[in-house]
Amino acid sequence: MARLKSSQFDDIRASILDAAARLFAAQGFRNTNIIDIGRACNASKSRMYHYFDSKESMLDEMLTQHVAVLVAQAAPLAAGPADPRTRLRDFLLLHLRHYHQARDRHTVLVEDADHLSPDARAEVRRLEQQLVGLLERLLQELNPERFTGRSNATAHAMLIYGMLNWTYTWYRPSGRLSLDALADQATGLCLHGIDGPVARAARR
Repeated sequence: MARLKSSQFDDIRASILDAAARLFAAQGFRNTNIIDIGRACNASKSRMYHYFDSKESMLDEMLTQHVAVLVAQAAPLAAGPADPRTRLRDFLLLHLRHYHQARDRHTVLVEDADHLSPDARAEVRRLEQQLVGLLERLLQELNPERFTGRSNATAHAMLIYGMLNWTYTWYRPSGRLSLDALADQATGLCLHGIDGPVARAARR
């Protein structure tokens, strides 16, 4: 007879993934084993295997979830009724908040995605391409003349993602800069550049 799932099965799996993300982010995927994760969850090795086949399956699930949640939130925002500048600012703020709130998972995505299974890697790449596509179309709305060619829009979208993806290495919410203020600065940089009207006004 098959073993029945506990009513808390999904909650327990989620807590295991949270613990695994903390350990992977702190000491690296390679340096973490399933016993370490079980210890962090106060669970035996055999109990861990009831929920996940391996630490690799944990990695696959946590990273696909991490990017899928962002796509689900970003898609309606990017295509919303607000003007493109407002949507760009909201799009950037959404990413900054998501990366901050899921800091451990985002750290693992940036530093340990090479350890994903081929299927999970392909799914994460597909989801990331959706995000880039959303930003490309938003840039084309903002400046149709500059971004007539997709390659130009893609290059700029990737530059912006390069800026966003690495904020986890230096941003601390305890500092003077709130996430909203950081989103404002990032938006100003995207819209006006270093020597745009905002920068010139500050020098007067």
